[in-house]
Order: sequence, then structure tokens, then C-alpha cells
Amino acid sequence: MASADSDRYDHPGERLPAVLGLRVSDVRQFVYCQRIVYYHHCLDLHPAPTYKMVEGKLEHERTEDLEHRRSLKAYGLADGERVFNARLSAERLGLSGTLDMVIVRPYEVIPVEFKNTEDRIRLNHKYQLVAYALLAEERWQRPVRRCFVYSIPRKAAVEVGITPGARRYTHRLLNAMRSLLNSQGMPEPTRQRQRCQECEFRRFCNDVW
Repeated sequence: MASADSDRYDHPGERLPAVLGLRVSDVRQFVYCQRIVYYHHCLDLHPAPTYKMVEGKLEHERTEDLEHRRSLKAYGLADGERVFNARLSAERLGLSGTLDMVIVRPYEVIPVEFKNTEDRIRLNHKYQLVAYALLAEERWQRPVRRCFVYSIPRKAAVEVGITPGARRYTHRLLNAMRSLLNSQGMPEPTRQRQRCQECEFRRFCNDVW
């Protein structure tokens, strides 16, 4: 992060309406496929959780239980207070979410997401982390320069830097989602059609086979 002033606050022209309504998970889904956000917010569709989702939730709970007894060695830190299941919101961003863990240090705050996967960190997860960073800064009034993704299968943490460019793009994503919700128009499906194979909303997309 270049400086606390340049990165904590909105850039000109990027301030959002002071209306809570979007969730951090919407950022991840919007990058993955814009239609998922449309189905959730415009059509109020919420399919039942899949087996994979249920198992992922259980693994999160087991990891949190273990994390209470661990040191911060996995994150390369010697100090910091851990806050679990941090409920975050920012009215000026119109955004809220619950973060798996936050490490609060004297001069920084570090969001941590638990992931039940060994895959590399994809773009949709990256911008989800940036959205959490924006909320964490609002809550603790300290800079977020980095986040961690803790891979449950690998039992290892991967650091993700929070750059000014990623912050600006996340603001644009939030504005694009606001425009979608205001227009109520169904967006185009993702161009990466392999994502559709296991999508819980596939049966609603009659133009995708």
C-alpha cells in the first residue's frame, strides 16, 4: 500500500451510495459469473447448499477450532490478536460480510480467509479479499497491506498483497453490481462455459448448454 491516505479512502468518482445491500461474497460471484448476483438479488433465488458447500462449512469450523490453539507461525508473525467470524460492514460502501479471521496488530490489520482447497488463488477470490480489506480498514481504522488465504488441506497460509490497482478495480466491481441491480437486466453468462457444468444456477440459464 502506497500510504494510509492514498489507499484507505475512495478515489474521486468512486464513492458508492450509502445503502447496505451487497455482500462480500457477491464480489467473488460477480467476477466468476455476473448472473449469480442477478439470480440472488433480482430474482431472490437461493438453491439449497450442495454437499461440497456443507463439507466446506464443516472444515471451516474445524479449522477455526484448531486455530484458537495455534501460534501465528503459519503467517510468519510473532504478535497479533485474532478475531474470528468478524461481522463487518461499511455504509459508505454499501457492503457487508463475515470474515473467517482477522489478525489485529498495532499498525496493521490482516484479513484471513480459510479455503478448503489446494487450488491457486483465483481472481474472484482475490477481489473478495480486497473487499474484506476495505471493510477491515473501516472497522479498525488501520491499514490493510496484505491478506492471507489459509489452505485447509495443505495447512499452509499464502500471502496476498493488497495493491492500489486492486482496490480501484474492486470499487469498479461494486459500482457495476449496483448498476446491475438498478437495471434488473439479466447479464450475459460467463465466457468460460466450463464453469457452468457444476453451477447451482445452471437450470435457470436456458441459453447455456
